Amino acid sequence: MRAAERVYRLLLRAYPAGFRAEYGREMVLVFRDRRRDESARGIRFWSEMIWDVARSAPALRLDAFRIRWEEDIQTGEEKMRTMAILAVLIGVTEAANALAEGWAGGIANGGFWLAGIILTVVAGTLLVVAGVAMLRRAPGAVPSARVAAITCLTVVVLIRLVDGWMSIFGTLLGIVFPIALLFFLWWTRRRGPSAPTMA
Repeated sequence: MRAAERVYRLLLRAYPAGFRAEYGREMVLVFRDRRRDESARGIRFWSEMIWDVARSAPALRLDAFRIRWEEDIQTGEEKMRTMAILAVLIGVTEAANALAEGWAGGIANGGFWLAGIILTVVAGTLLVVAGVAMLRRAPGAVPSARVAAITCLTVVVLIRLVDGWMSIFGTLLGIVFPIALLFFLWWTRRRGPSAPTMA
């Protein structure tokens, strides 16, 4: 009896974990009851058990996979929407911050100062455009977000290294968010089919 029950418990592994958690105990109890019957011995009994599992388990597995896949997509889309909104807000903030610092520092300083302000405004604008594309689920939104993040990161690091006029706030936004965005895009790509589809 013990060996037969162990074999049946192994058969139950074909069912999804959630189904086993909810109905597994009752199924084992029904198995025990059927096994006690003298006629429930031999090949016919086991062929019925195997047929029952083979008939019902794949459909339940498929249903559990579909539910999990839909939940992953909804979660991924929410995260993508959050990153898109952050890209728009941080892009606007970066561009406005560069213009404000340029105004306060005097655009007349010319040279790299003016080029840095223009590049920062362009990088901020690219983040805004990428964020809007991600919100609209436009084709090519992910590559444009990647380009915007790399551009913003490069511009901010270059400005800090060469001239250092950018504020700590602008520097942190311009370094931390693009790295977070690049990591997020890499993470969603690694997840494969359950990742948001915006390529």
